[in-house]
Amino acid sequence: MTRYVVRNGAGEELVIPSLADLHALYSNGFLSDDDLVRQERSERWTEVRHMPALHGVREERAESPRKVALLLAALLALGTALGVLLSR
Repeated sequence: MTRYVVRNGAGEELVIPSLADLHALYSNGFLSDDDLVRQERSERWTEVRHMPALHGVREERAESPRKVALLLAALLALGTALGVLLSR
């Protein structure tokens, strides 16, 4: 199994045991787009944002705040409408 090494902006490195773990850390916001990643046996560093295996994760993360904002706006509108209906 391929392990990955991640280096943050402060130069701290972390060994990630698998691509699935790397994916989970990135999708949950523990890794930033600017962090560097490489396969354990490779010398070549890549920014996390440019890693092909994580490409869709970045797009999903960008959509999440928008979805939450729309959901909150819909709930607020629904609550306001119910409040108006019940006050009559």
